[in-house]
Amino acid sequence: MIAVVADDLTGAAELGGIGLRYNLKVEINAVVNPQSRADLLIISTNTRSKPKAEAVQDMVKVTKELLQLRPTFIFKKVDSVLRGHVLAEMEAQLQVLQVQRALLVPANPALGRVLSNGEYLVQGQPIHETSFSHDPEFPVSTSSVAGMLGAGRHPLYVQQHQAALPAAGIVVGEATNTADLQAWAKLTDNKTFAAGASGFFTALLDKLFPAAAAPPTAATGSFGSSALYVSGTTFGKSRETIQEVKENGGPVCYMPAAIARAATPTPAAYTAWSQEIVSCLQVSGKAIIAIAAETTTGTAVSAEDLRKKTAKVVQLVFAQTDLQELVLEGGATAFAILKELNFQEFYPIRELAPGVIRMQVGAKSTLCLTLKPGSYAWGSDIWNFSSEKAKV
Repeated sequence: MIAVVADDLTGAAELGGIGLRYNLKVEINAVVNPQSRADLLIISTNTRSKPKAEAVQDMVKVTKELLQLRPTFIFKKVDSVLRGHVLAEMEAQLQVLQVQRALLVPANPALGRVLSNGEYLVQGQPIHETSFSHDPEFPVSTSSVAGMLGAGRHPLYVQQHQAALPAAGIVVGEATNTADLQAWAKLTDNKTFAAGASGFFTALLDKLFPAAAAPPTAATGSFGSSALYVSGTTFGKSRETIQEVKENGGPVCYMPAAIARAATPTPAAYTAWSQEIVSCLQVSGKAIIAIAAETTTGTAVSAEDLRKKTAKVVQLVFAQTDLQELVLEGGATAFAILKELNFQEFYPIRELAPGVIRMQVGAKSTLCLTLKPGSYAWGSDIWNFSSEKAKV
């Protein structure tokens, strides 16, 4: 068994989809399942959205529980742009694993996210000059990788793979292409705790399973007839796409200002919003829930509050309809919704596009869940929902 600890749900799903390429039996769970028979067991902790002390405590607990399963190795999935409590969590896990060295390779060259000369670049632009500087919880203010991570207890080294590895400390591997990722994968051993984004994880699986991996498959003709899409991302491209759908008469149901701006929205406000969503589902067979940027401009509402409000309306919609498809964008939003619905066990079915993963819900076998990180692009066919019932 390979074990992964992910700091958010969409990241967990992304690695699950990669596991499918290698014909691995994949399980994604919010808790460590001691009876798991998976080849690839991925634990989604949601620590990126928790206070640092709680995140560290959760990492210690999950890592100890995974060690009891005696996995081949434990990989830490982090955000490719290093949002979250990356260093603090890794240092806690190093202590549990009783190893002296960690290798962190967050770059994802396939998405134009690279580390070079100590700097993080996105599509050739310093990361702090991109939309990541507006992240509501972890705004990026520098392109210096060391600055993005902050100070920790262990020595931090940012270097290329040609340099000798130190005996102890946390090494951040620079990478600008797939060959760099593969070179870093070759340097891992049982004395090194590996962490990073999906590109590095893919390189590690390539090392273990040299046979060619299957590519992602298109989504056409595979989605059920009743589909609810929920976007919780602040990423500009996704917001623009949803606004375009709205302007073209699509079934977009934005969070009302009466809910977004209220500390405690009234039950009537939630009922009205849920009924609008249900009406779209009945007429169009699909509905899109999102939050317009202008709705929260100039308010003190937190990202966590917005997630909870979104989760509440989704629960109300579930109580009124029999959905076949739930499509969620943004890991923290997805976690809040699935917690409200009491879903915590998932089995990936298909990787529709890099990072876009369709899964069967363990507690409701007639429901399929598709997840995507907010800053990733959708596959070209994701909006073309078919009336064919999902086959799982």
